[in-house]
Amino acid sequence: MRPRLFLTGLCVIGLALPAGADALLEKARKVSKEGPAYVFDMAFEEGGQRLTMTVDQAQPEDKRVVAVTPDIASLEGDAAKRAERLKAQTKGDIWCSNFVGNIPANAKRVSETPAAATYSFTPVAEKDDDMRDVVKHLTGKATLDKATGNVLAFELTAPKAFKPAMVAKVDTFSMKVSCKAAPDGRSHIDTFNMQLSGNAMMQAFSQNETRRVSNLKAAPQSGFGTP
Repeated sequence: MRPRLFLTGLCVIGLALPAGADALLEKARKVSKEGPAYVFDMAFEEGGQRLTMTVDQAQPEDKRVVAVTPDIASLEGDAAKRAERLKAQTKGDIWCSNFVGNIPANAKRVSETPAAATYSFTPVAEKDDDMRDVVKHLTGKATLDKATGNVLAFELTAPKAFKPAMVAKVDTFSMKVSCKAAPDGRSHIDTFNMQLSGNAMMQAFSQNETRRVSNLKAAPQSGFGTP
């Protein structure tokens, strides 16, 4: 389930940006997505089940999960199905710059420190975003690093229950992401937590999923790109 320019002088900024533009947001939109591929561990926790997947971004997209602990073959029933689903869905895209596309130009700067600024906004969905019918019901918050333009934290929450479809109702929704710098400086997901509850087709559902990324190492013989 995606900001900044140092204030080097009011005259320079006035020439470079349209009236009313936020220099930090503009800097975030220009952060490069190019960089080396990595091998890393991604730990999942959902419904009492814990898995750790080793992901190699240098591999073809459908083969990037190179190891799963515990072995899927040792699992049964719903646990095996969940593990297979997570393995199939894991493509290795862990870059927090993807969240910038959900921050509108009119995001409001609500707090800041000498090192970072936090924005509040109604998120926008990109054209191919499968959450287009959901984001309009959410509020967003993002914290951006003033020196680099990197996303440090990103959050989406539903202030009240909503119906994304005729036969479904979401009672609660929360997605919180904390980010940290990879060895090459790009901002990657450190921890991700999503909590969701509601009902669909008269069946209640609830999800509480946490993911943690660790142990980033350069992939063998990887080149630059945007894995």
